[in-house]
Amino acid sequence: MAARIPNALRSVADSRSVPNLVVTAAATAALTLVDPATLRPGARFAYRAANAALAGFTTWTSLRRADWPLGALPMRAGVTAGAVGATFGVAEVGEALDARLQSALLRGGVTRPRVLLAAAGVGLLALGWWGDRHLAASDDTTAEAEEFTEPESVEVPEPVRGLVSALLGRTEHFGAPELRAQLDAARANLFEGPDGPDGFAAGIGFEVPEDLPLAVPADANFPVVARYRPLDGRTFEVYLTVMAGRLSSLAISEGRDWTDAEQQEWFEAGRGAHELAGWPSLDEIEWCIETSTGLRPLD
Repeated sequence: MAARIPNALRSVADSRSVPNLVVTAAATAALTLVDPATLRPGARFAYRAANAALAGFTTWTSLRRADWPLGALPMRAGVTAGAVGATFGVAEVGEALDARLQSALLRGGVTRPRVLLAAAGVGLLALGWWGDRHLAASDDTTAEAEEFTEPESVEVPEPVRGLVSALLGRTEHFGAPELRAQLDAARANLFEGPDGPDGFAAGIGFEVPEDLPLAVPADANFPVVARYRPLDGRTFEVYLTVMAGRLSSLAISEGRDWTDAEQQEWFEAGRGAHELAGWPSLDEIEWCIETSTGLRPLD
């Protein structure tokens, strides 16, 4: 129960959250239902202080998502203090306008003008809340669209094409004929390695025309695996992934015959496939196939 309280408070402090709308709408309605003209001096001061507190709360929560400098804590505090002071400063003018509006409603035949004013205030508040939330969602969508760019496809690099072709040529099963046809028409999406765009990445993606026959199984790692030992005699595996019946990616990972201790040792030393300089040549590969008991050599 106690753990939920901070989460609830954070939600109320978010100007775009439903709890924030509920709290501010309830406070707005409660204050609007009060007729300030009927209040004694002490009660009127409390009424004005409550309105100022609501203005401060609304300002503070609204600036929570603002960019710098408005979103900076000192600026938020200053603007919030200004809003509180301004609310006190215009209180008499606001109460005079409130009295005139209430009188006009009574003359117009409204029997409970405070209820109507409260409903109108809550309605305007909800409309503003919805508009702010909708605009924020549109801005987020636009920003994501601007930030995201489709990776540029290139010709499949020859070392990759030769490696995939040799891998698919080791069997006629598992959709290999369809995947070979896809490889002939495929283009590649290059991944960025740890050394930047000019370095080697131990993976590459494929783009395949949609009109080509699909492989079955549609979603799996192709069971033929290329195994080799490029670093300190440790095994690494090159495997081909198929998704939705199409070539998806080719990648290199640490061998599955590593013990947990070996994995941990390399992890703590910061070592792994990111150290590789390039794709393996065909003459250093041992071809294996997945079986119910693990990898089995093909050659």
